[in-house]
Amino acid sequence: MRIQATNTPLTMRNIPRNRRETCTLLEVVLQLHGAFRRSLEPLRVTPLQAGVLLSLHRRGAAKLKDVAAALSVAPATASQVMKDLVSKRWVTNHRVPHDDRALSLRLSRQGEALVGKIEHRVRSVSTADHFLTTTMKKPV
Repeated sequence: MRIQATNTPLTMRNIPRNRRETCTLLEVVLQLHGAFRRSLEPLRVTPLQAGVLLSLHRRGAAKLKDVAAALSVAPATASQVMKDLVSKRWVTNHRVPHDDRALSLRLSRQGEALVGKIEHRVRSVSTADHFLTTTMKKPV
């Protein structure tokens, strides 16, 4: 499925789904979120945790506030996710030199290995396959 670029922002307007149906952007986002969540369940990783891990993988190391900003979540939310990731030993944290309050976050070896599995699972979620399966369902 391709969405045509326009000069107007893509909001809740209808997006072509198939010849007989349309769905809103919100429906598309929620369907994809569900598909990603289901693909990550065997790894025992939430989509937000996966986002943090992938962000750290791209950056190498980052401060909590930078990860929160990159994922558009509140620092308190990022902090709780980070605590979970540190307790699972997927992320390590160290004090930033010259800033006693800031922590530098980095993936552990286990976290790096998990990122490879996450990337594989995320690639397996195909938008086209997802839309074929959801549009083929008959209304109940």
